Amino acid sequence: MINQDTIDALRKAEVGARRLFIDGAHADAESGASLEVISPIDGRAFASIADGSAADVDRAVASARKAFAKGSWSRAAPAFRKKVLTKFA
Repeated sequence: MINQDTIDALRKAEVGARRLFIDGAHADAESGASLEVISPIDGRAFASIADGSAADVDRAVASARKAFAKGSWSRAAPAFRKKVLTKFA
């Protein structure tokens, strides 16, 4: 059951990186834009995250293609890839 104490604890908690993850590093959106994350419980903002654009997606895809072409990701065992993707999901 979620109560006010839980909501307050979540607001104080570090919810992780609030930036995009591109080319192995956290980055702001190219435009610098961000979005507020709104709690469905009380309608208040509890975090701000980078608002990625098509240009940011293009950067991420280019980085992924580069990593795949180098072979390190494509040669990685499926279990390892699952672990990495699950961590960032």
